[in-house]
Amino acid sequence: MTFNRKTWGLAASLAVICAAFAGAPAWAQANKLSIEVLSSRPELVSGGDALVRIAGADAAPQVTVGGKDVSGAFKPDSKGGWVGLVAGLKDGDNALVAKAGGKDGAVTLVNHPRNGTLFVGPQQVPFVCENESHGLASPKDASCAAPSTVKYFYRDKAGAWKPFNPDAARPADVGTSKTADGKEFPLIVRQEKGVINRSAYLINILHDPAAGPLPSPTASSPGSGWNGKLIYSFGGGVQANYHMGRNLGAMTGTDGRAFIEDLGAGFLDFFVARGYAVATGSLNVMGTNNDDVKSAETVAKVKEHFIKQFGRPQFTIGHGASGGSMQQHLIANAYPGLLDGIMPGRSYADVVTFLQPLYDCELLQNAFNTSSGKYTDEQKGAVAGKYWGYCVSHATRYPNARPDNCDASVKDEVANDPALKAKGVRCTFQDNQVNVFGTDPKTGFARNPFDNVGVQYGLNALNDGKITFEQFVEVNAKVGGYDSNGKIVPQRMVGDAIAMRRAYATGRVNAGDGLTTTAIVDVRSYVDGAPPPPFDALKDVDVHDGYHSAVMRARLLKYNGNAANHVMLTAASFGRVQTDTRTVGSPLTKMNGEALAQLDRWLTAVINDKSDQPLARKIAAHKPADLVDACYATVAGPLVGAIEKITDMERCKKLFPFAGDARLAAGGPATDDVLKCTLKPVDTADYKTRPSAEQLAQLRQTFPEGVCDYTKPGVEQARLGGTWAVFKGDGEFVALEPRR
Repeated sequence: MTFNRKTWGLAASLAVICAAFAGAPAWAQANKLSIEVLSSRPELVSGGDALVRIAGADAAPQVTVGGKDVSGAFKPDSKGGWVGLVAGLKDGDNALVAKAGGKDGAVTLVNHPRNGTLFVGPQQVPFVCENESHGLASPKDASCAAPSTVKYFYRDKAGAWKPFNPDAARPADVGTSKTADGKEFPLIVRQEKGVINRSAYLINILHDPAAGPLPSPTASSPGSGWNGKLIYSFGGGVQANYHMGRNLGAMTGTDGRAFIEDLGAGFLDFFVARGYAVATGSLNVMGTNNDDVKSAETVAKVKEHFIKQFGRPQFTIGHGASGGSMQQHLIANAYPGLLDGIMPGRSYADVVTFLQPLYDCELLQNAFNTSSGKYTDEQKGAVAGKYWGYCVSHATRYPNARPDNCDASVKDEVANDPALKAKGVRCTFQDNQVNVFGTDPKTGFARNPFDNVGVQYGLNALNDGKITFEQFVEVNAKVGGYDSNGKIVPQRMVGDAIAMRRAYATGRVNAGDGLTTTAIVDVRSYVDGAPPPPFDALKDVDVHDGYHSAVMRARLLKYNGNAANHVMLTAASFGRVQTDTRTVGSPLTKMNGEALAQLDRWLTAVINDKSDQPLARKIAAHKPADLVDACYATVAGPLVGAIEKITDMERCKKLFPFAGDARLAAGGPATDDVLKCTLKPVDTADYKTRPSAEQLAQLRQTFPEGVCDYTKPGVEQARLGGTWAVFKGDGEFVALEPRR
């Protein structure tokens, strides 16, 4: 019998294994050994080996794989079972059979190449390996494979990281830190780099080689400062792929910045100094790879590798800002169990939610620039639903609608390869995810999910008296859309129905209905509106406006009926305190530190709950009572710029007001999740002042197909069709966990 675990984080337990026998008679269950694959799902093993646990055996079990005896790999663990790393797996199916004391059990391990596809579908071609950027050996073939490297670093007592040679005399200035579990430990880090899934990867773990060996899946070690928990780090940006990438999550590939990017004074080494292991990969950087499925596949493989070495972590926390937040939300929703808790910073629900407002910004900017009339910046912002400087700064900054949105390394590869140059490489968002959206037979390009037919841009601005009727009609007549090459054309853009259907069914538009088993602490640095001097008030606006956190909350409430697993924290970003930050710190640092401590406390309570309650209920029940929506601000006090945590959300809304986007300003729902609206005839009830007969005729001419009816679901809008989707290519997929 093959046992398929539901997840492999907190959700993985013996109860899942036992559930497979629920329909069997008692005598049959009593004669069965339970078998659990600790390192991955059984059908998604990679790299030729798997960490397996066998329970229910009073003595050492006899274990075979494909008829070969592998019993010697198994050792007793602290829970009374037997754990072993089963190696030598062939690609494809491998039958593992265990017997002990008259009991038996079996599982099929489906192995995949370490650098081959797992569930993302056919691998991308071309693909540029960039091993040298990470200090790795040059690849010998297209798999980017290279030997892994291990180096040690230590943090000195002054706070600087330096190389550490385990075989040389120990430096006298090795610093120490108290880990999250209260253990004093030398700040010596083992750093491993290599290539997994054609992605460079990095794993940091506290280890003092003089004190003992590394921890293993069956034993802890006095030489290890690991607290048993894993942080998975994700990097920002949004750009198409076709290359390995030169950065690693929220870290760089260089030795000098091998830990976590600074998120505020004193936060640089926050995780590793508290005993957390940290893992990441270059394909977990959204600025390298805007395909979240590929990012999820990379997480699955890197985490699998980590577990085979050190054992399954108590839980895994996702961390990272901007594009890093997109990955956390999307992966936790569509591939639950990879991340047990997430800390999305400067968050967005998904890539589509990030790109659609930017596309609208560029279209509106073009409409205003070609207008015969005059619009103030306030009027433009009212139509865009946000401070107009946002659109000025970012309308063309993330050109994911255009095929030339390629990294320089990819452009060089194409330029130097005549065959590639003749064929071309399309670096649009949808072409980068052609395995999800499929190919449009009319164009040969990926199907496009973006649409703006019927959107009444500036509807709220019209009804609020901020623009005139003539301006409203002109903007909507001129706004146009994109063609298949991202060029602005007079016609509105029409989304492909199949692409939209797949976007919803596979979770590319993240409704949050797969997030119920994930603890979420949204940490936002507030950067809305005009930046302070000396920045340009229109050209230097930050892209991370805050309403995206509210959008994610609205989706959780709509699709799950509650947001019991979601906390939103906001901190002042500009004007950090000018006093001694070692005493006062910054709101952002304080918020992030408290958020991590509370999320750890939350997840620890969940794993200590041994009841048979569903995981979603445990997540809701164990959220700390004092972990609530809040904001952090500097206030006047004995210390200039002292930090205050505020839980009065009405006050927070006044201190940190959120804006919106053009679809919300056109009457769209708070969930902001409609790709293509359902249309209705032009309706005078939409307008605060009833249009005249002449104006009504203008509206009907401007909207010949009708206008958006946001009281109805969008076209092809549907719930997540299931989790753990395996893509076969050209849009075909199967969900390993179908929606029940």
